[in-house]
Amino acid sequence: MAEEEGATAEPDTAEGKGSSKGKSKILIIIIALLLALGAGGGAAVYFIVLPKMAGGEKAGDAQKESAEKEAKADVASLGATAELPPFIVNLGGGAGRYLKVTVVLKLSAEDVAKEIKNREPQIKDAVITVLSSKTPEEILSVQGKYELKGEIMKRINVFLATGVVKELFFVEFVVQ
Repeated sequence: MAEEEGATAEPDTAEGKGSSKGKSKILIIIIALLLALGAGGGAAVYFIVLPKMAGGEKAGDAQKESAEKEAKADVASLGATAELPPFIVNLGGGAGRYLKVTVVLKLSAEDVAKEIKNREPQIKDAVITVLSSKTPEEILSVQGKYELKGEIMKRINVFLATGVVKELFFVEFVVQ
């Protein structure tokens, strides 16, 4: 019986050594694959992603400049215009929200641009008063924006003697 136990004990130890060799081979293969994937990923980032990021900033600047030139060309093709400085106001309704808006005015004549420049404090006050009286719900709809444009144009035209504001464009409109 002792011989039988010894005989059975030896194959178990031999089998245990074989399975630990198999596990260590699998572990080495997994580690090698992970290293290869890591090296490949690092190379991809270095050769593909980083150059695009560096070049993308330059391309983004060029796109931004061309978009600004196009916007100025569009404004120039409108005829006489005047751009008011950006307005940032708290909206009414106590919601703690604010509006940032930039306005371009289409004018009936070039002389009106000079008058707008001379009356800028009055015009800014009128626009701020109108904007700050609105709630977010009133200005977030398309219809609300059209009504807001009409109200601002009426308030500005009160101050103008040499012509009128024919159209008003929101070139920036952010509610937060």
